[in-house]
Amino acid sequence: MPDQIDDVVVVGGGDSGLIAALAIAKMNTGIDVSVVDDFGADVPQVGKSTFLAIQHILHENLDIDEQTFVSEVKPVWKASVYFRDWCGYPAFHYPFDQNRKFPNPDERDTNEGFYYYYDELYNSADHQSKCEELVAQGKSPWYFAPREGGTRKYDNVAYHLNTERFNTFLRDLCLDRGISLIDDEIVTVDAANDRIQRLRSRNRAYEADLYVDATGFSRVLKREQSDDFREFDLPLDTALNARADCSLKDVVPATVIDTGEAGWFWQIDTYDNRDRGYVYASDYLSEAAAREEFVAHCDGIDADDVVTYEFTSGYHDSAWVENCVAIGNAQGFVEPLQSTGLTANAKASVTLATLLSGHGRVADEAIRDRYNEWVRRTWESIYDFISVHYGYADGDTEFWTDVQSLDLSPRTELLIEDFDRHGFDTHVDPVAHSDDHDSLLFFRPLNFYALMRNMGATSEFYETHDFEVREETRRAVESHYGEISDDVADHYDHYEFYHGALGQQF
Repeated sequence: MPDQIDDVVVVGGGDSGLIAALAIAKMNTGIDVSVVDDFGADVPQVGKSTFLAIQHILHENLDIDEQTFVSEVKPVWKASVYFRDWCGYPAFHYPFDQNRKFPNPDERDTNEGFYYYYDELYNSADHQSKCEELVAQGKSPWYFAPREGGTRKYDNVAYHLNTERFNTFLRDLCLDRGISLIDDEIVTVDAANDRIQRLRSRNRAYEADLYVDATGFSRVLKREQSDDFREFDLPLDTALNARADCSLKDVVPATVIDTGEAGWFWQIDTYDNRDRGYVYASDYLSEAAAREEFVAHCDGIDADDVVTYEFTSGYHDSAWVENCVAIGNAQGFVEPLQSTGLTANAKASVTLATLLSGHGRVADEAIRDRYNEWVRRTWESIYDFISVHYGYADGDTEFWTDVQSLDLSPRTELLIEDFDRHGFDTHVDPVAHSDDHDSLLFFRPLNFYALMRNMGATSEFYETHDFEVREETRRAVESHYGEISDDVADHYDHYEFYHGALGQQF
């Protein structure tokens, strides 16, 4: 008979494990959920940056009160990924309101507007989306609107999080919702034929209908199963991390990216400090050389405080095998560029919880297959998007020369070909004529086109045709952006003010 899930043990009390516990408990009334971890250990300092969907996941799917979250976690709202220096290209944004850059984004003449924007206006500071203006002006997405009943927010933003505040908040929320947090360490996993029989610590044993492996790259449960691991063709495998002081008046509400000799640097501003990192490929650069380059690049960090993290780019072919499902880095990871990790893992937890709830908590092979297929498509779509950054990269070091030869998926090749033939097209179906029916779950074709154009991609359509932008399109776009700039300048609050007086009364 199919297995009905009445109790769940999550191993790993990091952000992904706690979110998995919250999602399963929230959407499956009456289920018993426990989280086992060494809760006295330090919270990892990486994983501060998120993607746009995180707000819907936290505040809608998990029903986390936004006011309480803001008050206790004190996030910085991330409006874009700002490529300050990517392989020598002019600085550009990947904003979270890419699809709202024009007055009528669903009309077909929006394609003409995108062409005009990216070929004539983009490098002008007077023509930026609202997210780009929030970054340029150092503003939060909040504004005071007494006629609308108080404070209001521009929703197309993600979060920069202090991991200690965030993890503490999630722990408290678990306890409030009846989820047991057990301070213990699993030392033995009893398994047979890929099925977990029990978990053992030094003092006790744990048994459950479903086990969730949220132990990160150590994969304490998953390594006991015979599932294949698919590695992505990405050479980056190491990250250096440190923090520097940063006042609220200097907060940049974007993840800032700069190019390094064998990888790239990040800057993530939080309420408490400025988080700095260097993601690099250890086959091309020694750790000593990477540390020296990292410290030289980043003002305000101490060489003695630099921490090293190692990772593998890829995913398990089956996230859910028998009675064990892997979540977070235990299941898969691409790399930190574009900050998809935490958000993708949170979405996976919501998807898992929804599948259980929608099928009476029965977990048979068909349900496992459906979940595993969703996870595979998710990681493949993230790799598609990340790989484009390197396919259009430039540089003369060995790393940057080699990385331009990364394999691109048939889906990505199709999008590149479509842009070359047709230019911007907001209505293209990337898989309509492909034998590969995997969907691009995280990224629309427009996201690819805008990114590629910023990195020098050309289009035969624009090169070979005398493409004229209508005057009415020019006026509409220019008027739209002028209003955005003035609106942000006049109404949106600086972080000093928001997290001061306004934040207290939100």
